[in-house]
Amino acid sequence: MALTLGSSNAISYRNSLYLNDAKSRMDKSLLRISSGRKILSGADDPGGLALSMRLTNELSLTNTIQNSVENAKSFTELQDGALKSAGDIIMEMSSLKSKYTNASDSDKLIYAGQFRELQVQLNGLGSEQLNGVSLFSSDASHKSASTIYTSAQGASGSSVTLTNLDYSSAVSIQSGDPNRNLAATSAGTVLNDGTTQALGTGVAMSISQVTADELNTGLEQIASLRAQAGGKASTLGFASEYLATKSAGLEAANSRVMDADIAAESINYSKYSMQYQAAAAALAQSNLTTEVVMDLLLSINKK
Repeated sequence: MALTLGSSNAISYRNSLYLNDAKSRMDKSLLRISSGRKILSGADDPGGLALSMRLTNELSLTNTIQNSVENAKSFTELQDGALKSAGDIIMEMSSLKSKYTNASDSDKLIYAGQFRELQVQLNGLGSEQLNGVSLFSSDASHKSASTIYTSAQGASGSSVTLTNLDYSSAVSIQSGDPNRNLAATSAGTVLNDGTTQALGTGVAMSISQVTADELNTGLEQIASLRAQAGGKASTLGFASEYLATKSAGLEAANSRVMDADIAAESINYSKYSMQYQAAAAALAQSNLTTEVVMDLLLSINKK
């Protein structure tokens, strides 16, 4: 019957495998903790990784659409701001017209000059731009409609159509001479008798030429344009709120798939660390026992 002394190489090999396995688990756990991700490669969870890729793609599209909607909202808000200023200017022009009617000849010149300066400001608002894009357009050949998609489905989803508002028509008086305009392209000498400079293709009315009804008409037309801009801004605002909510939901869903539970992973790391230390001790012990037996055999041979 054979006598076996000490540990065999099989035991040492098995302890070595335990050691390597514990080291691999410990390293992966540490990598999850440091990266915050529980899926480090496709081998960890193929289905989960595929789901995360789809969620990430939809999240990216949603954020892009939201940025586009926010830009369009800024455009309509700037339109509304310019139209509000135009309305305030026309109301001030109405006030000057009322004062002009009952003023002395010397005061009329002052009111006429103020009126013309307001006309210049009213005209300047029509040429305002945002990032090189005109807020308004008076030329039918240059009017354009912009389609703003408000969902990640693109053309098959919801959208808002923006058109350049015809500011020039709003400040011109349609009931009389089509060239009569509330806005002036430049300041000029305005005489008390109503004489005015011919500017561009139209005639900018002086304070003595314009009527209270025409000023009210201009104000109503500006109010109509402002309502259009406000309606688009409101629609885009609701779309932006939904997209923000959707983005947060997609981010949370992707987080549940990909993000590691740091508390649980910290416990796993401690467990694997203890297993690694135990395997290292067992391997060292098995190697030490073999060395002791070999020393004993060598000493017997010497005797």
